[in-house]
Amino acid sequence: MKLLAVFAVVVIALLAWVSWPVCVALPANEVAKWNPPIAERDDTYLFGRTFQRRDGVWYQCKTRLARAFFF
Repeated sequence: MKLLAVFAVVVIALLAWVSWPVCVALPANEVAKWNPPIAERDDTYLFGRTFQRRDGVWYQCKTRLARAFFF
């Protein structure tokens, strides 16, 4: 029974880790080329908006799993 509980905790921790969002800054010259403009996009993912603007910089946010497999 103890082994099953440890296994369950490990599986839940692994799922939480691969589902955690990772945000990467997008270069300003790339953002300027987007059509439609990035500010008009309404892409969402598991946790919220895919493209987020923070302190004047645009970020693309995806889960670790999506980044690993290029979703």
